[in-house]
Amino acid sequence: MIYASKLWYQCIHPGGIDIHRQDGTGDYLLLFFRCPVEANLHGTYEPIPENTFLLYRKGEPQIYRKTDGSINNDWIHFDFDSYDNFFEDLGIPFQTPIHLANPEAITDMTANLFIEFFEAGEHHLEIMDQKLRTLFYKFSDLYRFSQSSSDRSPKYRHTLEKLRELMKQRIYLPENAEELAATLGISTSYLQHIYKDYFDVTLQQDIIEGRVHRACCLLETTSYTIGEIGTLCGYNNAEHFSRQFKKLTGCTPMKYRHRQQVSPGKEKK
Repeated sequence: MIYASKLWYQCIHPGGIDIHRQDGTGDYLLLFFRCPVEANLHGTYEPIPENTFLLYRKGEPQIYRKTDGSINNDWIHFDFDSYDNFFEDLGIPFQTPIHLANPEAITDMTANLFIEFFEAGEHHLEIMDQKLRTLFYKFSDLYRFSQSSSDRSPKYRHTLEKLRELMKQRIYLPENAEELAATLGISTSYLQHIYKDYFDVTLQQDIIEGRVHRACCLLETTSYTIGEIGTLCGYNNAEHFSRQFKKLTGCTPMKYRHRQQVSPGKEKK
């Protein structure tokens, strides 16, 4: 069984951190750095970019820092009742910076674990064990995928990673795949192929998610009609807009707006 001893999701240290645990913490540690840090992995500090995972073996030194501002990271301290080469069999390396094409899959699981960690119940330990195993199995699959895809088509990886991060933050949202392909100077079909290759999700899925998120914001903060919001979010067909919105949120745009208006703590509009 795998036991989580300490766990946190999006832990923010406003003044930065300087961790120097020469003998570790007596357990295993999975870290996800949401911002750049420095880590001492081979005798000297080296830069670790944002959106990087680090897995520490039990008893290994844990030495990392960020002293020029706040840090935001996820971390899971855990141990096994019997180890038996679990990570070696999964092919996940220790003390190695790991960048996954789709880190959100793991951070979403961490958020779910974070909720369960503070729960209680007859089967709480078994639930935690299964959720941890699922996280590491998924991590292994994503790591293998990232390794193989990086060998196949690396030319546009960095650019698309940056653009996807802007899309996730809703800073930039292309109207369609053709617009983004034109920006990169490549064909739409090739863009769609490498995007799925890099991130294990289609570009259209990410665009739809961004459109629906934008629609949610407009439903909450404006008095535009449903049809007007659909048009502003790139939909020419109101029925198509409502169908995609419901698929992602579980309710129609009208019901979503009504729920926001009558939620506790919100004034009716």
